[in-house]
Amino acid sequence: MELLPGDRENLAIQTRGGPEKHEVTGWVLISPLSKEDAGEYECHASNAKGEATASAKIHVVETLHEIALTKGRWC
Repeated sequence: MELLPGDRENLAIQTRGGPEKHEVTGWVLISPLSKEDAGEYECHASNAKGEATASAKIHVVETLHEIALTKGRWC
């Protein structure tokens, strides 16, 4: 597991306020995306009110045609 943010030039952590008052939305921007960026990513957040965790998998394809052939396989 790699902790972010790190020293990767193609990765940026973004945050902004909202959608509700006193909330913050965050996301990871990977650009340009490469096969090496494929894998599972986890987000951990905590404050005085508690903790939350979410995860997502990134599968990098070479062509759009690959999406139609493998759709639903990663669910």
